[in-house]
Amino acid sequence: PLWHLFFAVQLVDFVWAGLIMAGVEKVRIIPHFMEASNLDLHYMPYTHSLPGSLGWAIAGGLLYALFWKADGKWKAGLIFGAAVVSHWLLDLIVHAEDLELYPGGEKVGFGLWRSLLWSQALEVGLLVAGFVVYLIYTRPKGLMGRISPWLLLVFLMMIQAYSHLPVEVPPSPMNFAITALFAYTLLTVLAWLADRTRRNV
Repeated sequence: PLWHLFFAVQLVDFVWAGLIMAGVEKVRIIPHFMEASNLDLHYMPYTHSLPGSLGWAIAGGLLYALFWKADGKWKAGLIFGAAVVSHWLLDLIVHAEDLELYPGGEKVGFGLWRSLLWSQALEVGLLVAGFVVYLIYTRPKGLMGRISPWLLLVFLMMIQAYSHLPVEVPPSPMNFAITALFAYTLLTVLAWLADRTRRNV
């Protein structure tokens, strides 16, 4: 289901927001830190390091396989785990050098967020590509099923645009983490609602 994939690709950010709120991982919010991001993500070894991401992917995939009720549970678990680790691979493209390759080791990041134009071309392009794939492999159950994917796409685009609006007073890391946690949850719920109006081909 789409909402399972929404949860999977955001899993490390769900955990990251919780660890920021608990003071375990650290972020500084610096206006214009990069053209497309105000976040100096200087300490997040448990969620966004390569070993951390792989650990969450393996754990998530195994748990998903155990609770999957249909046939092909291990295939489903593999897909879920791959979706989890895809977060790190895409972060590698856009982040500054803040992703640890191993605990306490070298940090990497290609820094595409330094360009608002090219980072948004990539992010919006991937969003639209995913939207097209969803339309190809699902069919509407009724009128709402025809509308719901477009509503979800519009909402995702609005969040994308909102995240790049200039702010006079940056939020505190705690407020940012709470807002992010709410947004991740809302996106997953909206994907669940869209799923209820569509069926697989």
